Amino acid sequence: MNNFKFKIIDFSNIKEAIKTQNEIFPNEDGTINLLASLDRNLFMNVTGIFYIDDNVKYYLAYLEDKIVGITGIYSYKDKWPNDAWIGWYGIKEEHRGQGYGKTILEWTITKAKEEGYKTIRLYTDIDDNKKAVKLYEKAGFTGEKYTKEKLDYNCYIYSKSLSEDKVELWDNKLLGLSYQSELDHYNKDDISAILNKYLEILNDKK
Repeated sequence: MNNFKFKIIDFSNIKEAIKTQNEIFPNEDGTINLLASLDRNLFMNVTGIFYIDDNVKYYLAYLEDKIVGITGIYSYKDKWPNDAWIGWYGIKEEHRGQGYGKTILEWTITKAKEEGYKTIRLYTDIDDNKKAVKLYEKAGFTGEKYTKEKLDYNCYIYSKSLSEDKVELWDNKLLGLSYQSELDHYNKDDISAILNKYLEILNDKK
């Protein structure tokens, strides 16, 4: 892990971050999540879109100054203040199969523990992410099927304790993943318009 560098996603690298996320997840556009993470109030003022979470940070993972992946930590402070969630964790295709995914996952787990969380969780499509699921299980995560919402994928939630206590499973509580799916598949033209507004803001900041 010593050769890895993790940089928080902010206004200076947002364009690289969006490009990276889009490459790793070609069928799920995380632009809205990434932009909202920069400044929630600014995002809602610019777009008129309500964004529920203001406790989210995303990071680019670098190896020898090359971006190899992305990861994030977010939480629902009002309802579940002790739970950290992993968001948009992924590795660029050309860097897969080299152990980098494990390194980035371990860094994310450690970061969540350092920030005082007691449990770390994530959700995933168990059918489309079989290799990642094996990695989660090797890292000590326990999976359970999520059926509280009607989703167009086979959703499982994986949880891991960050303390000596036994992990407390999610137990199918309502999470609001339907809304996240809407954000992932937002109209491309609307996303382009939103991004252009942010690019104007970036230019003003220079």
